[in-house]
Amino acid sequence: MTQPFPRTAFWTYPLAFLGAHLAFMPLFVLLLPRRVEALAPESTATALSWLLLTGGLVAGIANVSAGAIGDRWIIRFGNRRGLIAIGAGMLVGAYLVFAFASTLPELFGALIFFQLSLNCCFSPLGALLADHFPDAVKGRLGGLLTAALPASSLLVLPIAWLFPEDSPGAFVLIGGLILVCVLPLLTMWSLGPVIHTSSSSIIANSQSLRIRPSRTLLFVDFSLAWLSRLLIQTGAAFVIGYLYLYITVTQLSQAQWRSAGASEILAGLTAPAAILAIAGTLFAGLISDRVKSRRLPLAVFAGLFAVGMGTLASSTELVWFFIGYGVLQAALAAYLSVDTALIAQLVSGHARRGVLLGVMNLSNTFPSVIVPSIALMAFTDNTIAGILALMFAGFALAAILAGGLIMMIRSVR
Repeated sequence: MTQPFPRTAFWTYPLAFLGAHLAFMPLFVLLLPRRVEALAPESTATALSWLLLTGGLVAGIANVSAGAIGDRWIIRFGNRRGLIAIGAGMLVGAYLVFAFASTLPELFGALIFFQLSLNCCFSPLGALLADHFPDAVKGRLGGLLTAALPASSLLVLPIAWLFPEDSPGAFVLIGGLILVCVLPLLTMWSLGPVIHTSSSSIIANSQSLRIRPSRTLLFVDFSLAWLSRLLIQTGAAFVIGYLYLYITVTQLSQAQWRSAGASEILAGLTAPAAILAIAGTLFAGLISDRVKSRRLPLAVFAGLFAVGMGTLASSTELVWFFIGYGVLQAALAAYLSVDTALIAQLVSGHARRGVLLGVMNLSNTFPSVIVPSIALMAFTDNTIAGILALMFAGFALAAILAGGLIMMIRSVR
């Protein structure tokens, strides 16, 4: 029998997830680079690179550790509510440290504390989908949760308008927004007891999203899902990190845009792509619930992601560049939406699901190391445009492989 789920969770849970995304998206896109530029104007790129690398390494360790702590916490207290509250409080403290960091060492310390705080909050938040919600609604909730990422990117525009220069007020404002987003979940907590899924109770039939798994099958499927997400997220990290550079070195012909710079083109891409991504997450999660399938939609979205990457690799007309970027962002959001539900199903009922989700999160953090490493080995001054185009094409092929790996999963339909 399917366990009832709280209707309030359909807005309090995604809102809290939005708060966690607001904690890092404006920081890494705008606030941190701007603060580094103010503190180290002569070596901004180098200092920022070291900060990002340090943050990525700390994040990988912190998420797995937070998952392990969350598993122990839920055994002792019955849910992860207290750990989420501690993480949210630490995040507010981290933003206060950021606000008044006036040297690079202080900024490094603030970033390390921030990553520990973020994962203390983010890890147990992510585990709630496996803890409290039946498989039948995981797709819809996965869509709402994933929509938080493109939605949080929209905050960059008003923050930049309110605070056109580096200011402690920007950090204080975001710290306050985090609390506003997380408090409804904490104060209205009504998620009920944890769902304990036994492998012996999972029956293979046309109405179920799962089949009877063995321990070996679950390990294999988890590994396939991990590698598939790594391939997709590495392509996404490449786009985020090198799209601006690609625009500057690629000749995109369109009469009304010939006088526009890379910043104007990138700004023109961001808002419509974010809207498409939000729509993609909500649509994909709902559809995967309705058709009672995760694998086939994931394979389709991975294929569309490949189409978007391939279009960017070969575009010489700006209109096709815009179309390719829109398809890529919508497909990426849709893939992550359904993938969130699939992963939650894989780990539901597992005694160490927090640790497993931390390990899965490494597929999100490793790309921040993989992409610049590949780029540094591949780049030469004379052929950078051609190399970037080849990398777009290469990550398109990787996305097709990611879709194939998903279709090999057997314990989730």
